[in-house]
Amino acid sequence: IIRMDDLRISLDIDGCICDFYSPYIRRFGVPKKDSEITKNVVGILSRDKDFWLSLPVINRPTFRVHQYTTARCIPKSWIKAYLEESSMPKAPVYQLYSHCISKVPRIKMGGCNLHIDDSLKVFIDCNLRGIPCLLMDNPSNKEWGPIGRIYSLDKDEVEECYHLFRETMFPYFRELVQ
Repeated sequence: IIRMDDLRISLDIDGCICDFYSPYIRRFGVPKKDSEITKNVVGILSRDKDFWLSLPVINRPTFRVHQYTTARCIPKSWIKAYLEESSMPKAPVYQLYSHCISKVPRIKMGGCNLHIDDSLKVFIDCNLRGIPCLLMDNPSNKEWGPIGRIYSLDKDEVEECYHLFRETMFPYFRELVQ
């Protein structure tokens, strides 16, 4: 059995440690589709450093973060500044510049054996491609059931959920999502 201290955890940022959606909605209103969010992020928010540096912290990890894996299309220096100013655990930032690209290669590149994300698409992709992923509870992913879902970044909760998920669902994940 893998102990928590042996897990090399990759952690998403938006929706896991900070609230992106509430500040986004205050500024642009409720989006009609995901492509509207992408258009505003790439077009307007990619140049708004203050927006990114002022996102409220919603969860603070109580475990060692091996790396942050994010699809933010902003300068990496802004991401590092946010993490430092928010007193998040120090760890490398692995960045993708598109939500259309799988996070799995970056997670594997960093040597991680667990990823935590709020995106149902990323959760499914990681688990189908052999990287155990836990789903951070979020209003946008309610269609998924409780197995593999976490509600905080508390070390004990993550460890318990990880072991339950690995023993019950992960080996059969492909059959469950087909």
